[in-house]
Amino acid sequence: MLDAEEPDPDELHPDGAYSLPDSPEPSYSSVAKHIEDTLLGLLDELALPERHRPQAESMRERLAHGLNWYELLPILDDLAVLMLAITDSGQHEFEAYLKQLNVRLEAFQGHLQVASDGHADSRSAARELDTQIREQVDGLQSSMQEAADLDSLKHVLESHLEGLLGTMDEHQQQRDQREQETAARLKGLAERVANMEQEAQGYRDHLEVQRQKALIDPLTGLPNRAAWSERLDQEVNAWHQRGNSLSLAMLDLDHFKRINDGYGHLAGDKVLKIIANVLHKRLRPSDFIARFGGEEFVLLMPDSSLTQALAAGEALRAAIEACPFHFKGEPVTITVSMGVAQCQPGERSDMALKRADAALYRAKAAGRNQVQAA
Repeated sequence: MLDAEEPDPDELHPDGAYSLPDSPEPSYSSVAKHIEDTLLGLLDELALPERHRPQAESMRERLAHGLNWYELLPILDDLAVLMLAITDSGQHEFEAYLKQLNVRLEAFQGHLQVASDGHADSRSAARELDTQIREQVDGLQSSMQEAADLDSLKHVLESHLEGLLGTMDEHQQQRDQREQETAARLKGLAERVANMEQEAQGYRDHLEVQRQKALIDPLTGLPNRAAWSERLDQEVNAWHQRGNSLSLAMLDLDHFKRINDGYGHLAGDKVLKIIANVLHKRLRPSDFIARFGGEEFVLLMPDSSLTQALAAGEALRAAIEACPFHFKGEPVTITVSMGVAQCQPGERSDMALKRADAALYRAKAAGRNQVQAA
């Protein structure tokens, strides 16, 4: 069994004189704005590959011009494509979520339509009340002109006033009922919006957890090649903006095949985990180490010149060589070879990585267990 002193991993969201005020009208624009903001927030939180960013910008522009209900489902479909571009693992779950969201949005739109119809009914009732009052006032005027004496005039006035009061009481009851129904609908809409927001936040959190899992190498716990590509783009963009230095390196374990052949793949896996912890423990907080594949690792060193990167690489090489491995009581020396390159103005990151890879091969050819500059 292969043993070693393994570092502690813990270090390592209407007109008319008698018209009544309109019933409260639902604020459609505020509801649409809320959904637009939710979708924009979700877009901002997605970490997208470079090739999908133009599509995300196009979606932001469509949302910025205002959201129409008939545009919502196409936007959700595009959003699904972007999310699935990050990881395929959540595809089936996300499709189910979109179907559920579609059902909820259809119900939501139905409630808005009912609220709109209720508002139209309220305006129609107000106009009807205005017409009835005008008719009763006209009738009162005619009756007053036809009255022959004071008692007859008094009877006419009382009769018409009772009719007016009855008409207004009836319409007031209808108005109260409509307002209660509108309030209930608005409350239901608010609850649906809150539930949709909560579900969207929960799904955003779930997607982020899945995204982070997809960026971690399960064996060593280090970031994987996909995480490396994402971080490399970030650091190169920062380097272009600040004009500072940026170096990178490629590391490869020497004679790793001998370890697998001689001691078994479980021993080889243990070596990789220990080496990953040694590398991670000795890096600066700003540095970034990832497993590139097999026994190969890649290292980003921001604000490091070539000289500084070579010194850091040499310190890592020495620390790995000094790591005490034993197999059946016998010491086993593990070494690494390394190629280091500093990014040059106008140079693409893949070209700098190729230069570091070439330097790594020179280190292998020169006897291994050494650091070579590109």
